[in-house]
Amino acid sequence: MAEIIFDHVSKVYKGNVKAVTDLNLKIEDGEFVVLVGPSGCGKSTALRMVAGLEEITDGKVTIDGVEVNDEDPGNRDIAMVFQNYALYPHMTVYNNIAFPLQCHNVPKAEIDKKVKEIAGLLGLSDYLKRKPKTLSGGQRQRVAMGRALVREPKAFLMDEPLSNLDAKLRVQMRTEICELQKKMGITTIYVTHDQVEAMTMGSRIAVMRFGILQQFDTPQNVFDKPDNIFVASFIGSPSMNFLKATIQKDAEGLFADLNGQHLRISGRDLDRHSTLEDYIGKEVAFGVRPEHFEVKEAIGDVLKAHVYHVELLGAEKLVYAEIDAEQVFPDVVIAKATGEKPSGDEATENKGKAKLVIKIDSQLNITDDMEIGLVPREGLMHFFDLDDGGSAIVKRPE
Repeated sequence: MAEIIFDHVSKVYKGNVKAVTDLNLKIEDGEFVVLVGPSGCGKSTALRMVAGLEEITDGKVTIDGVEVNDEDPGNRDIAMVFQNYALYPHMTVYNNIAFPLQCHNVPKAEIDKKVKEIAGLLGLSDYLKRKPKTLSGGQRQRVAMGRALVREPKAFLMDEPLSNLDAKLRVQMRTEICELQKKMGITTIYVTHDQVEAMTMGSRIAVMRFGILQQFDTPQNVFDKPDNIFVASFIGSPSMNFLKATIQKDAEGLFADLNGQHLRISGRDLDRHSTLEDYIGKEVAFGVRPEHFEVKEAIGDVLKAHVYHVELLGAEKLVYAEIDAEQVFPDVVIAKATGEKPSGDEATENKGKAKLVIKIDSQLNITDDMEIGLVPREGLMHFFDLDDGGSAIVKRPE
């Protein structure tokens, strides 16, 4: 087991293509950290720099207190599991798992003992004589994990290991990986583009965009307290709703004005947005997650919305509604902050009706063409600067 530190690490490819920029992360001994972000965000590159499969342009990576920038991959005492399993098709399950130990001339008796221990741990004891082609995807992934774990490495690196599996098997395997990691206590870095995997597996998650770390925190804090509008929009499914609002103040305190509709800002929301007083009279991006709306009658200080579609998901419903307000598209805000060019429909903001998604209990009687009132639950409003996207939106590397 080992502590892994990224100290101002950057990776630049030919043509000045910046894959990772000034990455600083401290992964504690025995911790399970997930690197998550959209395709091309640099998460796999960061992982490969730890493994020694990519050279580090600037900064340094240390494993267990030792800098490994110039260390050969085989000398780093780490194990890696790839997306495509990378098993030897001509070898049995037993020999695939045993291979790293055979390469290090471990005595046969010790190899046999360790292979059988790992196979038992992974539920592979009955498959040791089989070839990989006779196994299911989940079984192959267990073999790949067994081969990585059998020599008890300091760190365990996993690059999108579940992306080739079907949805049901992914859920099963992510539970098994978490249980195994807790049992063995091996420092683990796990890369995925799937935010559900990140939220359910990591003790902490690092959200990346264009090679730049956006937030590094526990899954709950990233969900509840996103540092910027990118993190807020990326984490959560369905995505957070964003509307343009003006912060106003009266005798009772602060409220958000959304095109004439008013929502009182509670003390709990103010505690989480300590600088909101600075935005009185200014426009902001106002965000609420779909599951954080309460549905009420369309009277009083509520957002009055017209339901145009309802999807039943079993225990829950997704309600799609329109309100008289201005939509905010996160990509447009980020493009403004970073000098990028937004593309597609999001390049033009809708000045008329804004669309909302609300997640509610399926027992609530909400149907198409209803007029409803919406109020965010206390303490669950989010506010982002329209110029920089939040308190710490980080620019795309030039």
